[in-house]
Amino acid sequence: MTSTSSTAGVREAGRPSSGAGGPPEVVDAEADRLFRERALALGWNPDDVFVGGYVAWEWERSRHAFEAIFGSVRGLRVLELGCHLGATGIVLASLGAEVTGVDVSEKYVELAQRNADRHGLGDRVRVLHVEDTTRMPFESGAFDVVSCNSVLEYVPPELLASVQKEIDRVLAPGGYVVVLGTSNRLWPKETHSARWLVSYVPRALQRSVLGFRVESVSPFRLRAGFPGYRDLGLRDGGKLLMDLKTRMGVGGRRRQVLSAANRVLLPLGAHVGFVSPTITMILQKP
Repeated sequence: MTSTSSTAGVREAGRPSSGAGGPPEVVDAEADRLFRERALALGWNPDDVFVGGYVAWEWERSRHAFEAIFGSVRGLRVLELGCHLGATGIVLASLGAEVTGVDVSEKYVELAQRNADRHGLGDRVRVLHVEDTTRMPFESGAFDVVSCNSVLEYVPPELLASVQKEIDRVLAPGGYVVVLGTSNRLWPKETHSARWLVSYVPRALQRSVLGFRVESVSPFRLRAGFPGYRDLGLRDGGKLLMDLKTRMGVGGRRRQVLSAANRVLLPLGAHVGFVSPTITMILQKP
């Protein structure tokens, strides 16, 4: 199927814009055509914010987490686990990181690579189909950062510990696991289905009672799966996470509420990233 949408908005070929200039732009008209064509063939609207606009969406969100942690990601080796359409990796590549994306779905892998190509970042983003993420084709310590953006809740519960163990293997000593956008099992309204209290139904009964499996995970289970790692959300009185929220535009009374919640949670060994609708957790390997 051929896209009938115009590529008139595609910038002249060259390096994509990034940094203070804004999100990376689409710079390759032919790669953009192929991306749109394939998205349409899969029944997706290439102009949807979570398809063709996903990179700009992540620029306004996940970028702030990495800037709050590292200041600059230039030169870092990043693994984007469960890359989907590659949006987070493309943002990081535009800021100078060397990115490898993996996904269990071949259709996502193909689109993610085309997405990187159309943004002029195919030389900094490599996307692989890895059907079993408990055994990834990388050397131990191959990455400085593993980005897990809205992915770990989709891992079957019986495999989660094995996936976390493999993340630990491929992460270099002193490296970081960055968990973002992950549906929180503790939150009363499940993020993906927008239904109340469904996460509290025992997993063994979810399909029979609800008709679907709830895609959420406990932040306590996530952190326990990386034993010995340092939770950076607990350092400096929770300043890192509050700075991240501020960068994302959280201010006024909402910021005051989050800051107060953080002060209550910190003595308990938790932080606002544990109790938000989606989990934010930044863990550093020993």
